[in-house]
Amino acid sequence: MSATEFALVLRPDASFSVIEWPRTGNTLSILYREIECNSITVVDLSSEVSMWLDDEGILKGSPVNIPALTLYALSAPVHQSYHGTAVFTGGTDARGDTKGLTLENCRALLKLAGIGVPTIPAPHTN
Repeated sequence: MSATEFALVLRPDASFSVIEWPRTGNTLSILYREIECNSITVVDLSSEVSMWLDDEGILKGSPVNIPALTLYALSAPVHQSYHGTAVFTGGTDARGDTKGLTLENCRALLKLAGIGVPTIPAPHTN
């Protein structure tokens, strides 16, 4: 049995949560719920990290997500702002399914975003 996988939910105010990420099932419904949107977009930061956002965040007037922009800037020059809540997952597997992250991955992303976290709280389940 393999280890539990997670996703990092990062809000514009730098608050965050870590949720369990399922290996199978309707992961889009989880993303819609966590981001609180009806239209979603994905930005691949690397082959191992994807950032999911509300595709209409700027149109809705959602606040700029500076922590998410900070993480994006580590992978490419910033060419636009990202608004609203962002969810970070792993990349895709050979079947095209979105993988989760480890808790250590989540901790590293938070550190890179400038959010000091001594420990990550226990994730809530979906």
